[in-house]
Amino acid sequence: MSFFKRIMLLMLVLLIPVMFLYSYSYQTSVQVIQNEIEASSIRQLNFFLSQVENTAAQLALHSITLSNESNESSVREIVQIDTKQSFFTILKTKKSIEDKLLLYSSSSSWKNNISIFSPVSGAALSTYPVIEYKMPQLEESLITKWTFYKKDQSNPDDRFTWYTTSPPSSRYDLASANLIVETSFTTDNLKNMLDEFVSSRKGNPFFYKPSFEPITNRKGNADHINELIQYFESHTPGNKGSQAQVTIAGKPYLVSTVPSTVLGWHLVDFVPLDEVLSPMYKSRNLFFSVMLILLVLGTAMSFFLYRNVQIPIRELINNVQKLKRGDYSARLSNQPKNEFHFLFSRFNEMAAEIQELIEKVYAEKLRSREATLKQLQSQINPHFFYNCLFFIVSMSRLGENKAVEAMATNLGDYYRYTTRAEKPTSTLKEELGLVNNYLTIQQLRQQIDYEIRIPDYMMNLPIPPLLLQPLVENAIIHGLEPLVGDGKIIIYMEFNGQHIDIIVEDNGVGMTDEKLQELRNKCSQPLTEEMGCGLWNVHQRIIYMYGEESGLRLNHSLLGGVKSVLSMRKGELANV
Repeated sequence: MSFFKRIMLLMLVLLIPVMFLYSYSYQTSVQVIQNEIEASSIRQLNFFLSQVENTAAQLALHSITLSNESNESSVREIVQIDTKQSFFTILKTKKSIEDKLLLYSSSSSWKNNISIFSPVSGAALSTYPVIEYKMPQLEESLITKWTFYKKDQSNPDDRFTWYTTSPPSSRYDLASANLIVETSFTTDNLKNMLDEFVSSRKGNPFFYKPSFEPITNRKGNADHINELIQYFESHTPGNKGSQAQVTIAGKPYLVSTVPSTVLGWHLVDFVPLDEVLSPMYKSRNLFFSVMLILLVLGTAMSFFLYRNVQIPIRELINNVQKLKRGDYSARLSNQPKNEFHFLFSRFNEMAAEIQELIEKVYAEKLRSREATLKQLQSQINPHFFYNCLFFIVSMSRLGENKAVEAMATNLGDYYRYTTRAEKPTSTLKEELGLVNNYLTIQQLRQQIDYEIRIPDYMMNLPIPPLLLQPLVENAIIHGLEPLVGDGKIIIYMEFNGQHIDIIVEDNGVGMTDEKLQELRNKCSQPLTEEMGCGLWNVHQRIIYMYGEESGLRLNHSLLGGVKSVLSMRKGELANV
């Protein structure tokens, strides 16, 4: 993983827990605030509703008090008003009763009206500003409860009305009542209280009852209230109150409902959560803006470090790897204008010095290898020359002039080839010609049959000189000379993957496994004075020329003798 990726990963590892913890804290805070808003909304609605119900209960109490008065100056005198002897007394009594009704009416903070009616006398008095008040038709279900009436011709305002009968048992038979007291107040009282309520807090309270127009405050948004009423058509408020989040005009609102057992309506209020939670939203947006800025700045800083630190380090590492692989021409082309400039300059100087030193060492190694090859070649040539001279001496003593002539001719051709110093390499055709001269010489000494199976298209294969002759010589000396009977040598070629194998097999006496393994070990060990140098020289020269994967392999032959394999890498043959 690159430096830039590590920095980005580290930033994410640091930011993700912070964002997770903040998100959890934010959600917890929002939930706490919402719970507090819900609880506060319910408390405020209950408190407001208690004020409304207490005032309504006070008005209802006026009606009950008036119906139960028993003194002579009470409103109950309307029952016997028709028995008064003079018109003046009747007017005085009516005036006294009206004053008392006005006194009770004015004792409340709400604008209200109180009316009384006596079924016995048929008289009716009221605080309504009308010339003659007429009591409406009543039913038992309307007694001792607040009933809502819409405005009509006789009452220009919507109102709530409470009826009390005297005696109380007459509610089941209104014709038997002595006195009926009516107390009413208009919905303007509720609207005024709603206006005061909404002025001290955020919200839009109103009274709601299905199938009736809502009683709203004068400062609220009527469109929002209408949309909420449409919501209540499918989500009727319960008798125990409820709270829910409702989307109104595309924004979330907290809707709270509290039922009024006195009026029979629901007090509803909906608070915009966005406005209440706006400080939290601002804090959240500010936090995520800061996180985004930190991420952008961190990314920019990481990129700056990546460009000015990671890229130079990576380039330095790549060029060090090139040096490790042997590419001493590696140089740092980019020269940053920072502390890496000095390091890059010194690296280029060091690489140049190493390249120069390696080239000198390599040239010296080539010269050393060339000298070693010439030394090995000089060790081979005398060995074969001595054997040929001994043969010529022996044949001359025996008077075999043709054999001496043949030996001298082939020996001359052989040495004409081996003494060429102008070319360090030869071809397979030339090597096979040398082997043919050598085997002709050996045929003069003993009965030997040989066969060469090399394709014509491989004759121009470049190989080092004097590789095959020592193998043929070793096969004759150690395999065929001890053999009783005719000897045979076969030379052929095989292709084995990335190697070209030139194989020399004989039908000689062969070797045991132990002797064969001992000979293999000697070819791989340093040369000593006790060891023969023929096969060792061939094995070492192949390794010098073609690398460690090449060399001389010795195995048992199916002909009965030894199978010598010269294995050479194809890739290295072009360099020979």
